[in-house]
Amino acid sequence: MTKSIVEKRSYSALAEIYDEVMADVDYETWADYIDEIILEHNPEAENLLELACGTGTVALSLEELDCYNITATDGSPEMIEQAVRKGEKVHSEIHFETMNFLDIHLQEKFDVIYMIFDSINYLHSEDEILQLHNQVKQVLKPQGIFIFDFTTPRNSRKAIQFLHNHQKEISDDILYYRQSSFNGKNRIHTNHFRIVKTDSADKSKSIIAEEIHKQKIYTQQEMEAIIKKTDFTILQAYDGFELRPAHEKSLRITMVLQ
Repeated sequence: MTKSIVEKRSYSALAEIYDEVMADVDYETWADYIDEIILEHNPEAENLLELACGTGTVALSLEELDCYNITATDGSPEMIEQAVRKGEKVHSEIHFETMNFLDIHLQEKFDVIYMIFDSINYLHSEDEILQLHNQVKQVLKPQGIFIFDFTTPRNSRKAIQFLHNHQKEISDDILYYRQSSFNGKNRIHTNHFRIVKTDSADKSKSIIAEEIHKQKIYTQQEMEAIIKKTDFTILQAYDGFELRPAHEKSLRITMVLQ
């Protein structure tokens, strides 16, 4: 296998095929769960801000409920480009914008800010997580809520068996490969993505794009200890996609802060 393009910025190369790669994800369930949390903790909410929105699928699903005004942001201009295209196809009124969630430059204040798909796991230090919360505080209304999820060490240990060596055919000549590993000592989950072009004539393969993503995996106790150093109060820590308390066996925990 030959290599023509080496490691790129996160979600630059993957943006164009991201929706195909993630086709099995039930985005409607994610959107319904966010809506359920909002109805439980801030039922009068109207203005929503999504951080790390990717290609905008959850924001577009929430817009279909016809109850929210939504701004959706992501640090990858390539992902936002895909989101804008999808929005234009359905005449969406969502405002999509490229923005680093550690540097939120918006004048508007929001009733709800949410950040899902374990995006916070891309922050590898307490200082970065504190910076995120400080940024969110600047654009969140006084009684607003901040929702985010993170995956736990238990999830990484279980996920390796189906994430590692995963591959998917994107088109007749484009393949997607994913290698996944978890270092339990430093709790870093690494995903190595490759986009490969195949040549049917000589049966050769060449890597046309490559990205390496590293996530820091936190326990519930660690995350809550960091949050206690912010100006936020923990309203609830939920297990998975249920409105029930997280526990020691939770794979994904959703925090609701005020």
